[in-house]
Amino acid sequence: MFLLLETNMAGGSGQWYWNAAPNPFVKDQPTQWTAYSPSDNKTIEDSFIKKATKVELTNHFIYFHERMQVHKQDFNKQRPIKREEKT
Repeated sequence: MFLLLETNMAGGSGQWYWNAAPNPFVKDQPTQWTAYSPSDNKTIEDSFIKKATKVELTNHFIYFHERMQVHKQDFNKQRPIKREEKT
């Protein structure tokens, strides 16, 4: 199941994060936004700027429209993602 999160998805230079909370879909649980590594962030950002629908990382796919990270081997392992403009 995909859930959309409100976040800044505009063009520019961005830092990408994934929600590392134990259960990222529980509304009353605090989010734990964790930055992607510099190399993964560059891969994600480059694909985002090219208006790709998804990008492949080592163990995950990133789906931009759904704003979701999905594990390659287990589609049930999903986590919300967000993008923030670098200042």
